Amino acid sequence: MKKKVATAAIAAMTMTFLAGCSSRGTYAKYLTLGEYKGLSVTKVKTEVTDDDVEAEIESALDENAEYTDVDRAAKDGDQVNIDFDGSIDGEAWDSDTDYDLVIGSEDFQPEFEEHLIGAKAGDTLEFTITLSDDYDGDYAGKDADFKVTVNAVQEINVPELNDDYCKKYTDYDTVDEYRAGVRKELEEYYDETNTETAQNDLLSQILENSKVSGYPQDLYDKCKEEYDANNQILADMFGIDVSDIAGSEDNVKSAVEEMVYTEMLTTAIAEKENITVSDDEYTDYVNSVYEESGYTSAEEYEEDYTKDETVNTILYNKVMDFLMQNATVTEVSEDEYYEEDTEMDEEAYDTEEITENETDAEDLEMTE
Repeated sequence: MKKKVATAAIAAMTMTFLAGCSSRGTYAKYLTLGEYKGLSVTKVKTEVTDDDVEAEIESALDENAEYTDVDRAAKDGDQVNIDFDGSIDGEAWDSDTDYDLVIGSEDFQPEFEEHLIGAKAGDTLEFTITLSDDYDGDYAGKDADFKVTVNAVQEINVPELNDDYCKKYTDYDTVDEYRAGVRKELEEYYDETNTETAQNDLLSQILENSKVSGYPQDLYDKCKEEYDANNQILADMFGIDVSDIAGSEDNVKSAVEEMVYTEMLTTAIAEKENITVSDDEYTDYVNSVYEESGYTSAEEYEEDYTKDETVNTILYNKVMDFLMQNATVTEVSEDEYYEEDTEMDEEAYDTEEITENETDAEDLEMTE
C-alpha cells in the first residue's frame, strides 16, 4: 500500500556511493586514460520560483505541526494511528501496526483513506477497495480487502508563519529574512545537484575516451559492499525492501561497475595531475562536515569514517573541481536541457530504425 519511493530520492544518495569504495591503488594494468581536459559539458541553471520557496516553507510548517488526540470522528486532514491487514484473493498481502496516516495525504490509495473518515479511536473497520490501474506490480486493478483498527485520531495544528515562528524554529528573525534564506538554500541545493550531474556527464565522456580492459576484483567487491550498505540505509529510511531499490542483478552489476570506473578514472587523473590531499585539507573538511552530518565532534565523526575514506572523498571532490575548471561549461535552462535530451533520444531512435531497416534489406537480398 505504501507509495513507491520517488526515483529522485534514491538518486540523491548516489554521489555518496561514488566516492566511497577506493583502495587508492594504481590501475595502469586495466586503464589507458583518454582525453579528460578541454571537454564540453552542459550544466542546468535552475530558476527558483516564489512557488518553490513557499512549498519549502509549507513543508517546514507541516514538520513543526502539533498533534493533539481528539475524541471526535476523523475528518479529512486529521492524522490517524492504525493497525491494518490487507489481503488479495484471500491471501495475506499488506499489513502494518501503529502506522500514522494523514487522511487526504494520498500516502495510501485515496479510496482507503476515504473509508477512515468518520471513524473514531477504538473502531474496527472492514472494507474492500479497488487498486488503481497504475498500481505497482501485478496488483493493478485488483480488489483488496482490509481490516483496520483505529488506535487514535489526532488533530493537526500547523503553526502560523510569522516572526515569532521564525525566531523559534529557524535561524532567522523575520519572515522576509526567512524567505530570502530559503531561496538561497534552494539555489545552492540546485546548483550543487546540477553540478554533480555535469560532473557525471564529464566522467562518462572520459570513460568513452579511455580504454578499459577490466578491473581488480577486490575493487569491485569493495564497491559492491558500499553499494549494498547504502541501499540498506535507503531501504530503512523509506520503510521499503532493499530489493525494490537495487533491482535486478544486471542493474546492480551496472551500478557497481559505474562506481568502479569512477574510482579508476579519478585515481588516474589525480596521479597524472599530482592532485593530493594535505593534512590541513583533511582537518578543515572534517571540521566543516561533522556537525551537519549529525556528530557532536570531529572525533566522533572519525570513529565512523576512517581517514582513508575521508581523504578519498576529498580527493574525489578535488578531481571533479579540476575537471570542471578545465572543461567548457555551458549553462542552459531546464527546458533547454531536457529539450536537448529529447532530441538526442529521437536521433538515437531514428539511427536505430535506419540500422534495422538496412539489416532487414540485407537479409532480404541474402534470401533472394
